[in-house]
Amino acid sequence: MIDSEELKSRIEAILYAAGKPVTLGMIMRICQTRSKKRVLEAISDLKKRYEGDLSALELLELPGERYYLKLKRKYMEIVKRILKKPLLSRGVMRTLSFIAYHQPVEQIKVAMARGGAAYKHVKILLEKGLIEAEKSGRTLILRTTPLFAELFDVENNPSAIKKKLEEHMEELGIDLKILKAERPQSSGR
Repeated sequence: MIDSEELKSRIEAILYAAGKPVTLGMIMRICQTRSKKRVLEAISDLKKRYEGDLSALELLELPGERYYLKLKRKYMEIVKRILKKPLLSRGVMRTLSFIAYHQPVEQIKVAMARGGAAYKHVKILLEKGLIEAEKSGRTLILRTTPLFAELFDVENNPSAIKKKLEEHMEELGIDLKILKAERPQSSGR
């Protein structure tokens, strides 16, 4: 049996390397433990460690017993200076914007508006924990997650997200028609 410090180190390594939300079950499997209590205690200790001003990281607990290690907002500008590649491609970002603007929205409507690549984009967004999907008949209903709201610094409700998107696009001089269009141009997918 591994000691509690080693367990914390393993959990930290898992969350750091994943770069996306990780379920409690997955953490337990990778750490090879069946003790949910020990893992939750280790996560709680890590969370406390990151809450201080001395850390640039924070550990978020998301719905569905998922955990995400991320950079604190105040350090994002500094890190952007060295990042060469955006976290999401332009096409994926457009699909995310479409979902955020129209949520809750059926996956089939997203595909109709964004094209066939939207299915791949949705998969990426689900893996990163930025959207969630609920089965409805033969399609999925898509909406943004609390992680999306946290990362984009917006209140976690559809009308606030829609308003923030409209304001942001207006600031950038982008026509809102691209969010309302049935089939945007194929570039950037």
